[in-house]
Amino acid sequence: MFSPKTVGTKECFCPLLNGNQYLDYFYPKVFPLKVLRSSFWLHSIFYTFLQRFSLFFFGVVSYIILVRALLTEQNAVWSLYLMILMIFETVKQGLLRNPTIKFLSLPQYAQQKNEVQYAALLINVLFSSVAILGLVFFGPSISSLLKSPDLLPLLWWSIGMIVLLIPFSHCEVMLQASYKFSSIFWAYFIRQGFFFTGIVVLYFFFRPHFDLINMMLLQVVALALGAIVMIWKARSLLAKKAHFNKQVTVQMLQFGKYIFGTNLFSNLARSFDHFVTANVLNPAEGKSYVAYYNVVSRINTMMDVPSLAAADVLFPKSVETLETDGLGKVKYYFERMIATILALIVPASVFIFLFPKFVIHILAGPAYYAVVPILQLTVLFSITRPLGYLFGSTLDSIGKPKVNFYIGLLYMLISLAVNYFCLLQFGGPGAAYATVINAVVGMIMMIAVLKKYIHLELKNVYTYWLNVYRDAFKMIGKLGKKLLNVSKSSA
Repeated sequence: MFSPKTVGTKECFCPLLNGNQYLDYFYPKVFPLKVLRSSFWLHSIFYTFLQRFSLFFFGVVSYIILVRALLTEQNAVWSLYLMILMIFETVKQGLLRNPTIKFLSLPQYAQQKNEVQYAALLINVLFSSVAILGLVFFGPSISSLLKSPDLLPLLWWSIGMIVLLIPFSHCEVMLQASYKFSSIFWAYFIRQGFFFTGIVVLYFFFRPHFDLINMMLLQVVALALGAIVMIWKARSLLAKKAHFNKQVTVQMLQFGKYIFGTNLFSNLARSFDHFVTANVLNPAEGKSYVAYYNVVSRINTMMDVPSLAAADVLFPKSVETLETDGLGKVKYYFERMIATILALIVPASVFIFLFPKFVIHILAGPAYYAVVPILQLTVLFSITRPLGYLFGSTLDSIGKPKVNFYIGLLYMLISLAVNYFCLLQFGGPGAAYATVINAVVGMIMMIAVLKKYIHLELKNVYTYWLNVYRDAFKMIGKLGKKLLNVSKSSA
């Protein structure tokens, strides 16, 4: 089993630093530049965290404006549209990213990197084409099923988003495979920053034009700008000629089909509080509760920032680690990472639980105070969400996408049944009860699977979690003493 690095009698508090960097961290002279440049983990997570944080920041501030500018019914329609687009974008990214990174890292494909890249682009175009056809033929049925006729024009406009996402996603995967996370950050920053700027301009200077269609147009232009930046950053990594290889394409599809299904199932399961609520309740009540659950979803997005950043980095690193150091080190990285993330989100969850009205007042305003009991009920179970993100990335990285697929399918079916049952029994608040039940069931399932395949030890996670706080307090104490000594010497 891979054991953690130690420095003297001190154990490293997270997987981000090796032994020498640990000393540099606690006894810094030029900490930020030295450690950031020398540590793969710090450099990668720094930029992926910046990317996720910028998405969160622009998204939340835009939402603070949006929720005050739109009626509750309009907010609900926009929320449903964003859920549908998010499912498409996330599912496609998983279908492309994991197989492409996996195949580019395997020794047997070392001389076929152009073939792997072309196969990824071909799969990207085919999947996007199927999605466009699906919207053309089933868009009206989707809007009818969700009892939201205003959703249909947004679905038509989203075809432009799907087309632009083809080069955007392809270049993002190439950059991820090369660990160029800073380039990805800037493309997302431009994309989200433009949309945010447009929302601010509309709200303060063209308020009569603040509607769903203009917001949709802003999204399309923002994605186009982001795609230009992504292509420019990835230009040196892109294959100059097309190299089609049927065998490579089929093998990537064989590997990716399970990841595609898993991402689809997991994203649908996370969205059932919106979709099933809109379908089961009458249109007026349904739109109100969809808007309420969207507020909770925004808060969960904030809580997910560290998890998503870690998952983005953990997958390619685990693939590489499995090939070079074996399963023991994959287990070690997983336990360390999950403990570090929990150390960040547990205090945040407790704060939100204790002061939910304050959080909702800032995010959505007094009109959404009805969300308080829903938020309190669900926020403490948000600590299970990091496990879900890292669970999928880890199983895929060790070559178990089929297991991940069937667990995702089972969890989605359970989540669907529980959501329908709770909404039919308890009305609008039922989706919140379902969220709690699903979180507990999902956690039990994932822990059991991880114990089998990577020999997860919860006692290690608990120990590492406590060590994060212990070492953080020690670091703060040491830095405080240094600052005090500096102030004394200068005096």
